[in-house]
Amino acid sequence: MSQEHVRISLTLERLWQFSLQYYSVREVKEACLHLQNHFNGNVNLLLLLKWLDEQQVAFFEQDWQTVSECISRSETLLHSYRELRRKLKKTLPDTLYREALQFELQLEKQQQSDLVDCINSLTLINNEDAPLTQRYCRQLGAENLAQQFAKPAPKR
Repeated sequence: MSQEHVRISLTLERLWQFSLQYYSVREVKEACLHLQNHFNGNVNLLLLLKWLDEQQVAFFEQDWQTVSECISRSETLLHSYRELRRKLKKTLPDTLYREALQFELQLEKQQQSDLVDCINSLTLINNEDAPLTQRYCRQLGAENLAQQFAKPAPKR
């Protein structure tokens, strides 16, 4: 069966706004942090995959590696910075800690920009298989979290 190629309009701002709204749901935030802290999952990648699931589109199976590679550089930086911020939490004044969180948010947004560029360079198809979020959870061994991400994103 041949897959029909799909065009979507993915911009950084669209993904960022979707992410802020979706992540604001307490259960989603908790599941994302659990995925990150216990399965080494990438929350920005998960949020992108959820956005694609909402559009009912996917990329080809062989493109998972490309998507992973496009965030590997920023993931290393983000992970190192996050660890440093956590270590300094008890010693930093509140105002400085909030600035550190804001900077981490900028790193997150840069990573989403890398993901948007990557996805926009791939051929996308109608998703006739399991949702991308479910496939990602399965790859990480976090199948129990997949049901949380299967729920529709809240509408604005």
